[in-house]
Amino acid sequence: MKSVKSLIAALFIVFCLTGFTPAEEVVINAVSPTSDDYALAVVWSNLVAKSGGSVSMTVVDNGTVKGMRMLAKGQVDVSVLGAPHYLDATRQKGKFKEDPAKFVKRYKKMKALFAIRTSAGQYVARVDSGIKKFTDFKGKKFAIGRPGGNAGRVTKSLLTVHGINMEKSCDAQYLKYAQALEAMSNNTMDGTFVWGGIPQAGVDNGSRMMKLRFVSPDPSLLTAFRKSITSGDYYVFQRVPAETIIKAYEGRVVADEDVYFWTFPFMFMVNDKMSDETAYHITKTLWNNIDEVNKTSLALSLISVKNALDSLSAEIHPGAGRYFKEVGEL
Repeated sequence: MKSVKSLIAALFIVFCLTGFTPAEEVVINAVSPTSDDYALAVVWSNLVAKSGGSVSMTVVDNGTVKGMRMLAKGQVDVSVLGAPHYLDATRQKGKFKEDPAKFVKRYKKMKALFAIRTSAGQYVARVDSGIKKFTDFKGKKFAIGRPGGNAGRVTKSLLTVHGINMEKSCDAQYLKYAQALEAMSNNTMDGTFVWGGIPQAGVDNGSRMMKLRFVSPDPSLLTAFRKSITSGDYYVFQRVPAETIIKAYEGRVVADEDVYFWTFPFMFMVNDKMSDETAYHITKTLWNNIDEVNKTSLALSLISVKNALDSLSAEIHPGAGRYFKEVGEL
């Protein structure tokens, strides 16, 4: 034991004398490989690698709820979570209502680096299913997101405010959208929930095998929807012009009118173990190179430092705050 401690002490002295800093790996959890936050995380990790510092980034995908729990356990260093869901986590509500008290205690200590709003919850159906509006999901077979995820909870609330009892009036199944889109192409499922930006990769691939259309919640029901779900004030219906849909999918997705998706600020959360210097470095590296990020895709082109701090439901991390103060955004 003494020899090990002596070695550690010796290495520490060498690091101090030479100025060498051991490499720090930051693991960032995103929603899924097709989500905009995942695409952003990959670009971000490349920028951090090019920065020449001692920090490196690795990207994984475990969804939001599981990712938050992994962050509480220290298994990842950054995880993406919606603003309303962070409040659920700290209040032990929604998908976090069964979480142990020790997790809730850790959730309350977490901080946000920034937020984006590029991704959204979308509903797509086969044109030949006859589903044109949200109420048409009654009596249909469709997928509502991965088991244990937030999408199913949101979909159930949306169906309820549209007058549909999910358990009794339709065949709604918890299923990842890649599997659901495959089932739709085999004509064994009518529609599915997807998460992402424009174009959404799964929908883009699916539209090459079958004729699709997006199905919108009724925008006049936004207030009722917000009241039906925990932390509902953070949810919005994002309008997407029909011409944007047509352009993004080259006419393969029907767009007779503008469509609506649901979304909220998506915060990049860290636990209280991340140092101010690390938070400052990775935040600065991303936003100082945002022009490069914007060029990578249509969805990421919408990201701007001007709304990076809009509607955060968590406190800003001091290290990230230092950067935003330097650029006049805080």
